[in-house]
Amino acid sequence: MFPVSLLFYLAAPIESVDVRVIQDLFPDLEWGVESDLLKHSEDWPDAVVILTDREGYEPEERCDFPVEVEFLLFPGRVARNDSVMLATKVALLRLLSATCECRVICDAKGFSGNGEPHKGPAYAWVETFLCQGGRVYAGVVPHYDAREGSRPAEGWLALDDLVEATLNPDGTLQDQTRTVARLEGWIATRDVSHLRAPKHPFPPEPVDFEILAPLTPEEIEEEIAAEFPTDEEMDREEGDWLAYTERIDAWTSGGGTTSSKQLIREGIALPPPDSLDDQALSDKLWEVIRGLARVHTYLERTDHLSDRELYTWLWEEGLNESTADLSGLDLIGGCHTSPIGSGDEESTLIGLIYYDSETERAEWKAAFPDAEIPAHRDLPYDRDRHLPTTGYGDDIPF
Repeated sequence: MFPVSLLFYLAAPIESVDVRVIQDLFPDLEWGVESDLLKHSEDWPDAVVILTDREGYEPEERCDFPVEVEFLLFPGRVARNDSVMLATKVALLRLLSATCECRVICDAKGFSGNGEPHKGPAYAWVETFLCQGGRVYAGVVPHYDAREGSRPAEGWLALDDLVEATLNPDGTLQDQTRTVARLEGWIATRDVSHLRAPKHPFPPEPVDFEILAPLTPEEIEEEIAAEFPTDEEMDREEGDWLAYTERIDAWTSGGGTTSSKQLIREGIALPPPDSLDDQALSDKLWEVIRGLARVHTYLERTDHLSDRELYTWLWEEGLNESTADLSGLDLIGGCHTSPIGSGDEESTLIGLIYYDSETERAEWKAAFPDAEIPAHRDLPYDRDRHLPTTGYGDDIPF
């Protein structure tokens, strides 16, 4: 079974989003929980809603949209049934934005029809939907830009002619044949000129900071006291450090784990690359990347690979390498891994071509004067700067 998988970002605190509110919209569905996805697919429920507090594991983000909602709808869906899936996206987009009374961002791949999008990596220039004030907008911007706070302005196009689509209590489309036909007609005839000359939306207006009155001596003492950890915080940090050293010792003694085991434990399925179309594979890749960050493993130097090439490397090699199990620990640093992290001849060559600076290339030539240094090439993809990072310089070098 192939689900309709939608990822929304809600501008609401995590405690204000109740899974039951979404479940009550479809009373005829058999609802499950995230752990059900570890079972055999024949035992899966009809649908699952997964809420993630992005503030909890992405502290460097501004988190204008702190709640991530993954909506997986399974019944009656088959691979490449794109028209039905797109119509379901439209219905859920409108429904969630109206029900949750907050902005909703959703990847809108597939709505561009025969338009010619920006000649860049597919994942970097994706039409994105944003719901605000009861209207639906589209913009040819990375949805991470919208997550960071971009609002409808220049570069956002109001889609007031977007077709209506409604879901039945069992999650199926009302009047499916007619709705799909109308949506396909809208996609085929819509103006897609904004896809050929994309513009970034304006960022949010700068915040005017309030000038506060000088602190009293008592307030200064309170702030100084607040900077020092309490006994409870020190005990917790000591416990985390002891657990960290024990796990590192276990790993160096051959008792580690693999990233694939950790991801499966997190409820993330790892289907073979050839079982996924390009859109599903790209979505799965970023799900894996976010899952790795939650267990303190971070990717780097991947921009020489396409989404499919990177996911294939992860599935065949990267996720199966031995690593320390740091999940559940409160860490600043973490592990990092790369498709060219082995240091072999091919990895060194790729580094020289794509990643090494002119200084590093010159140093390499000085160290190996007889070696032929390949010409520098620009990286074909733009992914690395958007990957999760630890924000800390002393990462564990494996």
